[in-house]
Amino acid sequence: MNSSLTSDVALSIAQEYKNKFELSGDISDNLECAIKFYNEFDSINGSVWLVTVSIEPNDFFAENEYTIVISDKEATVKYIIDPNGHVYCPHLETMTE
Repeated sequence: MNSSLTSDVALSIAQEYKNKFELSGDISDNLECAIKFYNEFDSINGSVWLVTVSIEPNDFFAENEYTIVISDKEATVKYIIDPNGHVYCPHLETMTE
């Protein structure tokens, strides 16, 4: 694993992002289940951390969780994969309001 961040730093970034944009859900205390590192993912240039956030079950959602995607190189959230598998970027939406 060739990472710039540690799992603790990735967790901190995800938690701060969750708080800033008032996102629901909880990140498990079991970091091995909640945080995963990948050398490459989707269209992101470089390694990423995926942080899984559990949410209350809902008839409108396919899953009971969403994923925060963090760039290892940039140490920032790139986007969220919502419970239905769609990309969501709260940080970009606030810039256009």
